[in-house]
Amino acid sequence: MITITGASGKLGRAVANELAGRVDPSTVTLGTRTPSKLEGLRDAGFRVAAADFDEPASLVKAFSGAQAALVICGHGDNETRIRQHSDAFDAAREAGVGRVLYTSFTNPVSRSLFPFAMVHEASEAYARQAGLRHTFLRNNHYAENLEAALAIARKTGELALPGAQGKVAYITRTDVAAATAGALIHDDCPASVEITGGAALDLFEVAELASKAWDMRVTARDMPADEYARLLAERGLPGFVVIAQVGIRLAAGAGEYARVTKDAQELAGRPLQDMAGYLRDFARAV
Repeated sequence: MITITGASGKLGRAVANELAGRVDPSTVTLGTRTPSKLEGLRDAGFRVAAADFDEPASLVKAFSGAQAALVICGHGDNETRIRQHSDAFDAAREAGVGRVLYTSFTNPVSRSLFPFAMVHEASEAYARQAGLRHTFLRNNHYAENLEAALAIARKTGELALPGAQGKVAYITRTDVAAATAGALIHDDCPASVEITGGAALDLFEVAELASKAWDMRVTARDMPADEYARLLAERGLPGFVVIAQVGIRLAAGAGEYARVTKDAQELAGRPLQDMAGYLRDFARAV
């Protein structure tokens, strides 16, 4: 039995879709605060359960009987996330889960320039201290994190973000989901894995690939952090999210996300999509 929290989110749904081709869906419980959002997956044979990070008893029930449970990182500020994850790990221990998998992030240390890194550092530490058998899925940047900047680049020919010179091992959400499904299935998965794309690229290299994929000239610009903060605030993002998004780009520029491994490809059991392919798909979708 497998249980997934946050299953109605983009990653949770993608993991469920990957699992559908690998295991009997009736052996997978999809936990969510809003079960009605998962009726389609219920119709496909998955079990659906109410599971709310703010209601630990619901997590214990959802985790019951699970050999592996995936705790997808929650939403909110650092304090909220750390509390929610700790409660989820406590619930998993109470339910007797065999192995807990947690969607962490590359370089999960509080000295990172990315403010949410301290959430992952604290959450990983709590899972260890709780004595849980675990696998930390340290995901690198989604390629999809570039979507807003790429949409502007399609119109203006300029790909602008802070930290443009830093190399990042971007990986698509679909490939992260495939690797996550593999980690859920393989009981001998290591205690931590680095989920990265097959190459680390800076934004100038991404712009070159976009130029070829879109048959137009695209250049990159290292956007000042304050300009990016204003842009995000104008989109209506909460202050703590603005700070985090600026921080993750500064962390990228500092080289925090340049490491490349084969972990994702090995767990996915298939080749990963490269940035050129993602950019072609992006152009077709917009």
